[in-house]
Amino acid sequence: MANARGWWLSLILALCVRAPLSWAQEASFAQEPHDRVEDLMTRYNLHPAFEKLGRGLSNALGGWLEIPLNIHTHYTPTDVGASFCTGLVHGVFKGVVRTGVGVYEAATFFLPYPEQYAPILPTLAYFQRSSHREPLPLE
Repeated sequence: MANARGWWLSLILALCVRAPLSWAQEASFAQEPHDRVEDLMTRYNLHPAFEKLGRGLSNALGGWLEIPLNIHTHYTPTDVGASFCTGLVHGVFKGVVRTGVGVYEAATFFLPYPEQYAPILPTLAYFQRSSHREPLPLE
């Protein structure tokens, strides 16, 4: 009787100690570290939607930047007053349009409209990424 009890105890002890160790080793080799957020983003193709959200928020918050950009664009040294007023009017109009489009894109970022999350307005020149870097003054 004592021998049978010892046998059962050793079997239970072996199962309780050995099995979790082997399962842990198998699990560590079977699973490679991965990014769960990146898996979801690629599985459901969420990158364009969040890009549209970022574009909408930047347009909504930075739409007023059209005003100084258009004042600078329309500036002529021969007619300062008229060029300033022309740039101001163009800038205010374009700023209101850019802000409205930004609010629309931010509110509807989850919808694939326009066609496949395409931008409605072109990116402003100072937001565009360029590989060409201007040299610093002392270089």
